[in-house]
Amino acid sequence: MPTVIAPPRIKLQNMLFATDFSTVAETALSYALNLAHAYDARIYSVNVLPHMPFVEAAQPDPEQVRLSAKQRMTEWTTSQSFRDLKHEELIEQGEVQEVLAKLVRNKAIDLIVIGTGGRHGLGKLLLGSVAEEVFRKAECPVLTVGPHTRSWEPGPLRRVLFVTDFRPESVHGLPYAISLAEENRARLTLLHVAPEPGVLLPEPEPGALPVLDREEIAASTKKHLRDLIPQSNQLWHEPEYKVDFGPPAETIVKAAAAADMIVLGVKRLGALTTHLGAGVAYKVVCEAPCPVLSVGARYHV
Repeated sequence: MPTVIAPPRIKLQNMLFATDFSTVAETALSYALNLAHAYDARIYSVNVLPHMPFVEAAQPDPEQVRLSAKQRMTEWTTSQSFRDLKHEELIEQGEVQEVLAKLVRNKAIDLIVIGTGGRHGLGKLLLGSVAEEVFRKAECPVLTVGPHTRSWEPGPLRRVLFVTDFRPESVHGLPYAISLAEENRARLTLLHVAPEPGVLLPEPEPGALPVLDREEIAASTKKHLRDLIPQSNQLWHEPEYKVDFGPPAETIVKAAAAADMIVLGVKRLGALTTHLGAGVAYKVVCEAPCPVLSVGARYHV
């Protein structure tokens, strides 16, 4: 059973907000701005333009594309929302994941905020496997805002949902979930999604242990969830321990109906074998009513 050390409070000094100026990006911006205000962080806003190796007559002029992107970026960052914030605007060119990775290293980024589900520009590039590549490969946590995510309501987070399958990689997000709940005086729910008892199981062999029913599985699992919370935590509310049964992605999304943020640990790309792998994390991002904070093994609070 993985153990979790009580974390220090999260420190967000530099945040990277990736935008394509779409509606989804506007929703993602509401989270980036509120987090930046809460943590007094600097925001680097970036628009990533694709490589244009050659220009045909029917294609837009690359310089005009860059100027247009710069103008739109200026319109966003000179709005009232950015008042009193430290911020810098960037127009970059290249593959999205590579550009973001370079900026994370060069700007000492603590958190990436991205939107996915747009129909053009960065939004199109962040559909499907590319979005998953970003939050699995990034060298810092990634807050991904999907097409069904609500805009940030004024005020602190109220409910944080942490999802785990108890494998070591899935627990990496728990220090962030605890810290966010402490910082915002939010309620923390720990969720494990279990398969329905007996589903797709072979006939038991003679002498095999009996299959546990729902109540027995839930009781045992809730004890494991309780064991994950360090005794030295400073949570304002007693955590809720929840065990649901069903398909992982759909069950997580349903459980997140009242949540302000989902937190989960993720494995590196190419090792998608856990119940949070094989695209499940991305499915959650696409359908969840709130953003998803993905935390990998090498991230530190």
